[in-house]
Amino acid sequence: MPDDLLNYIDQKVDNRSALIESLLKQWQKQRQDEALAAACAVIDELELGWESEWQNIAITEWEASG
Repeated sequence: MPDDLLNYIDQKVDNRSALIESLLKQWQKQRQDEALAAACAVIDELELGWESEWQNIAITEWEASG
């Protein structure tokens, strides 16, 4: 990270490491959510014969585990 950004962060928060860790976790969750949406779109295109109810159960269970 650029020094200017680190200096700005240090002025705004008490714990730079905790902030960076939190941002990385949010970014990771966003990436996982995007991957899930893409996977669901592929599954929908494959027309595997799943009823939408089963898809909703699978998605709900995956989100609950994340």
